[in-house]
Amino acid sequence: MMDKIQHTIIEQLWQAMNLPESCLLNTRIYKKMLLESSEISKNDKKIVTEDIDILIWRYTLKPETINIPKLQTEDLDYPEIAVIHIALKSPKRVKRLGEITQRSIPYPLVLIISHDNKLWFSLANKRQSLADSQKLIVENFFDSNWIDGDNLQPIEKEFIDSIDSKQLDWTNFYTFYQGLVERLLALQAAQLTGQFKLEYIASNSSENKKSVPDRQILLQNIRQLEEEKNNLNVSLNKETQFNRRLELNMNIKHCKEQIKKITNDL
Repeated sequence: MMDKIQHTIIEQLWQAMNLPESCLLNTRIYKKMLLESSEISKNDKKIVTEDIDILIWRYTLKPETINIPKLQTEDLDYPEIAVIHIALKSPKRVKRLGEITQRSIPYPLVLIISHDNKLWFSLANKRQSLADSQKLIVENFFDSNWIDGDNLQPIEKEFIDSIDSKQLDWTNFYTFYQGLVERLLALQAAQLTGQFKLEYIASNSSENKKSVPDRQILLQNIRQLEEEKNNLNVSLNKETQFNRRLELNMNIKHCKEQIKKITNDL
């Protein structure tokens, strides 16, 4: 199974990342590593046990393996970056599995999940816990959704091409990792706009370039509006009173208008 995957979309990804041979680890790790984490619940253990086929620690990025310095501050701890590949038996709970793995591994992680000829790219920003300086807390999760190697879309190809390690910021492991976050946010935006753009300009200004947090907030706002719109549609389907249905329809229209306006600003 692994040989087949590595010569398709997953192999394209490794080639695109263009990491030095010195970073290659390619070591199998065991589910036990996740199952023994204090972060994992009984239900999550079931997901790990039932859904994971193979875990491979593909690359380890340390100052000893790549010419990038670590970053350690009061809030951030980026001494290294791990690149781990999980091949799945079942893809049904992939998003939750990504969150479990990101929470269980206590350092910055580039997580690649695959099933058949599809891959899922997962990142997470982590900060040091105020209660325990030895513990990292996940602040945000970032996911690509499934990228189908048999039906690769132009924006997905642009995303894969953009993650060349030589194009990222080597100031330290934090800036390197944020370069990947920027590209994943660009893919999420492109899934709505149809255009993959790493640099973009605020629609209300011809001078101020938007930052990664700006785009992240806009995407979060769209997700919230989509959820609100879906809830309103559920209420509309149950409502029988004319005036209330009219009000719900107006609110749904407003959500759609807001989504369109924010999407244009991505």
